[in-house]
Amino acid sequence: MGLLAILADPVTRGIVVGALALILFGAAWHKWSDGNAFLSALAAYRLLPEPLLGPAARLIPALETALGIGLLVPATRDAALVGASSLMGLYGGAIGINLVRGRSYIDCGCGDRAHPLSWALVFRNGVIGVAALGVAGASVDRPLGWLDGITLTCGVLGLLAAYLAADEVLRQATRMRRSGGPDTEASPFS
Repeated sequence: MGLLAILADPVTRGIVVGALALILFGAAWHKWSDGNAFLSALAAYRLLPEPLLGPAARLIPALETALGIGLLVPATRDAALVGASSLMGLYGGAIGINLVRGRSYIDCGCGDRAHPLSWALVFRNGVIGVAALGVAGASVDRPLGWLDGITLTCGVLGLLAAYLAADEVLRQATRMRRSGGPDTEASPFS
């Protein structure tokens, strides 16, 4: 079975779509629940003129919410997958611009705790974007059984857990390097 066949399988597609929807809902929840912190993080990027910061701080979580909902609706799923991939590219680009500027100390604004910018975040967003595009398009139409349901549920939860664990490892590794922690050698993702 080739990679394209695996990506077109409804269970594989469902796992990626389900995990991505939860990631988007979690990101939006953070931004909605602490709008002032997100507005401050957005301002720290220094990419938007000040008059656009307030509207952008409201538009971004609304877009994340809309994309998450769009992923769950079969009629809008493919458009939402392309939109989510584009959004991840936009986030990665904004982070990359600030890293090139030498501004790795600012918070990414992507979670409920401080998360300094790093190339690993750019990579993470790229992986998410590629995964979203990888499952966009036609899917194989086959009957699903009870084992598919279990696989889908465990797959979504497993992929989300892997995302959260990797995100925490990246957060801690970046913070330890910045503070001169136990392993301060440069990493290819720093």
